Amino acid sequence: MAGASRALLAALVVLAGGCAGTADYFRGAAAPPETAAAAIDAWPQREVWTGVVFNGEKIGFTRRELRAAAGAPGRYEIESEAVMRISFLGVDKRINLRALDRVRADLTLEAFRYEHEIDGSPLKVTGRSDGRTLSFAVEASGSREEKSISLEKPIYPSSALGLLPAMKGLAVGRSHRYVVFHGETQALAEAEQEVLAYESSELFAGNAFRIATRMLGLETTTWMAADARPLLELGLHGVLISALEDEATARRYLVEASLNKRDSLVDFSLLRAPPLEAPRRVSRMEISLEGLPSGFAVPSEGAQRCVLQGALLECSIDRAAPLAQGDPRKYLAPTLAVPSNLGELAGLARSISGNSNSDEKKIDKLLAWMDANIAKEAIDAFTALDVLRERRAECQGHAYLFAAFSRALGIPVRIVNGLVYSEPHGGFLYHTWNEAWIPGRGWQPVDATFGQPHADATHVKLIEGETPGELLPLVSLVGRLRVSRLSAPARW
Repeated sequence: MAGASRALLAALVVLAGGCAGTADYFRGAAAPPETAAAAIDAWPQREVWTGVVFNGEKIGFTRRELRAAAGAPGRYEIESEAVMRISFLGVDKRINLRALDRVRADLTLEAFRYEHEIDGSPLKVTGRSDGRTLSFAVEASGSREEKSISLEKPIYPSSALGLLPAMKGLAVGRSHRYVVFHGETQALAEAEQEVLAYESSELFAGNAFRIATRMLGLETTTWMAADARPLLELGLHGVLISALEDEATARRYLVEASLNKRDSLVDFSLLRAPPLEAPRRVSRMEISLEGLPSGFAVPSEGAQRCVLQGALLECSIDRAAPLAQGDPRKYLAPTLAVPSNLGELAGLARSISGNSNSDEKKIDKLLAWMDANIAKEAIDAFTALDVLRERRAECQGHAYLFAAFSRALGIPVRIVNGLVYSEPHGGFLYHTWNEAWIPGRGWQPVDATFGQPHADATHVKLIEGETPGELLPLVSLVGRLRVSRLSAPARW
């Protein structure tokens, strides 16, 4: 089993991605009207509902409400919600995102509370900003991290990006830059908004300003009416669509989603490829990929060598060669996703490993226990403790739990993300696995999902990391990469 769920879910949360292939649906309208900057205390659209369509299937809705903050003169609240339901590898996935931002009259951020729930796993982010410092806490099952960031410029919440164009005054040619606190990655990001045109379309009634929002390397295109209503929004190359609806229509997705059995995420993310016989036994593989975004650097060292030849990325993976080296000590520390210091996790890891006298034997025992006790299902988790308590997870959850067990036993383990060949799907899917440090041998690829103490060569490493911010670059790849050549000349 392999999964692109976390990368794609990040995309759904951000509602972003390159927009392409839509020109035929839009045409220039008459001269745009003169629009005055909208004042927050007289905002024309207090509540907005939209329906969300992904890859041709309706998957959910979003809601945004702007109101005066009770008991706080001069302060306002932006309450937003996203509810999504989508099939992935036969599992009915449920995503609920709620946010409450308290802002000043200019929409700069003062305080916030974000609550995310994916497949029953919770994550909460709370904090505030006094204009000089941003302080916040991130909480998930068994984990809590506190962070503080010094500020050089005013910051805005992500929810304000849908309001700022109208507040600044809608006029073709205007552009603005902002520093935004992005709740999904818990980091500051530069955002640019530009009013590109005034257009009409059969996809919405009336005319609208076309606005491009660029942030975190992704782009969203929004068509906004002169009264600040977001009529249509496109992302992920036009595959992700958000359109203005009334509340009843927006909520109707629950019925539609329950009837939808199509694996939209798999359809979108799969890189189809020639058939590989016994992929779990492949020890050397050569692959050519096309569609890599400009500036995306694929790891190329040790057992994986990748070279960009024109528009093609040529990679060779040889499991007989050592992996890239690096200081293993940093991969012993507990993190939010891998709370290896928790007694519940550490005690179980010691019990599983027993009196094993080598790290290789400890890894074998951990993998055997996980194979027998953790079901392989497309269920997302924010932490290793979520996985242990649910006793099921997709590939990323398996990687979190294996890392937590291993670090608790003193074995340095890192988390990597990329592609792996899926025999049932006839191609490559996005996947997460581990690399463990073995004294005297260096780093060794371990795939807890497949139960492999030495992962096969169909694993193509794209990035390393476990936080949402580290994973976000994958979003720019999903739906764009294609396999143009594949060869597996050696097997174990």
